Amino acid sequence: MRRSILAAVLLSAGLAAWLGSRPLSELLGIERRPTAPAGGLASAPAERPLTAVRVRESVAVATAPELVLSGLSEPARLVRLRAELAGRVVDTPVAQGERVAAGAPIVRLDRRERPERVRELEAKLAQRELEYEAASRLGARGFQAETRVAEARAALEEARARLAEARAELERTVIRAPFDGRLERRLVEVGDFLEIGQEVAVLVEPRPFLIVARVPENRVGALRPGLQGSARLADGRTLEGRLRFVAGRAEDATRTFRIELEIADPPADLAAGMTARLTIRLPEVAAHRLPASVLVLDDAGRIGVRLVAEDDRVRFTTVEIVRAEGGTLWLAGLPERARVITVGQGFVGEGERVSVRPEPGPEAGGPAA
Repeated sequence: MRRSILAAVLLSAGLAAWLGSRPLSELLGIERRPTAPAGGLASAPAERPLTAVRVRESVAVATAPELVLSGLSEPARLVRLRAELAGRVVDTPVAQGERVAAGAPIVRLDRRERPERVRELEAKLAQRELEYEAASRLGARGFQAETRVAEARAALEEARARLAEARAELERTVIRAPFDGRLERRLVEVGDFLEIGQEVAVLVEPRPFLIVARVPENRVGALRPGLQGSARLADGRTLEGRLRFVAGRAEDATRTFRIELEIADPPADLAAGMTARLTIRLPEVAAHRLPASVLVLDDAGRIGVRLVAEDDRVRFTTVEIVRAEGGTLWLAGLPERARVITVGQGFVGEGERVSVRPEPGPEAGGPAA
């Protein structure tokens, strides 16, 4: 018992000595303000240092914007040949994939009795011609009534019409190529029986060829026929061409507009349906060449860059990306000369005064640092 009392007394004495050695304000967490100097007011707090940023002096240069799209190759002209009369196939002189000249036969049908029908009508026409000549001579002399002459003329015209129809039907037994092209597909073989309107072959014109793409409605306004472009195929080849068509009406399903880049001299192995990266070169605009890292978003979600004005205060300016290559962008919408923040743009705000440090290296829109 005596030992416990003695320990309590010693602990109380040590705590009292510790409390007495430190100011009460420090123990309670109260900040002590410095005392004002004699005869004056308290000194003003120190000013916050300015945020340091790297700035590039950029000058706009004439740049050709590029619109990049995904496209597919397509022949400029494709025709599906169909039978104009019923009949059995007796000959297919052109193999699938071969080139044919305009007028060359692709499929022949059995002519059956059609040649004999033509010869019969030719003889009938010769008879009607003689009858009409005789009636005309007699009518001129007054030995033949005008009605008889008119009947002879009507019979003559009917014979001519029947002969022309028979000759056309005989000609339709041969299905010919309407233009120089390549037989892309042949859908019939010897022995097949064709109905009227049945598809027999697909013929494509090998040149020119098209690269077809769809453009969103917010970009179609910058396009017009005649602009130059290029198409990069999946195998790495690049084909140069000219924009020949821009649709004036959007497609209902996608709300996009069809455009066609014409390749005047395509390679022989260019086939329909090949994918291509289509690049259309638009009219030149003034743009700044800057690294992609300078882009920021404002509170409204608009894309832009932060500039330093003449008073060394930050200004946000929206931009339009007119061209991109790797990590380098060409940006329109900035003044002709601009001090663009390239380092530290994410740590400063609109109207804030900053400490400007020039970016080392080339100026005037040079390569990205």
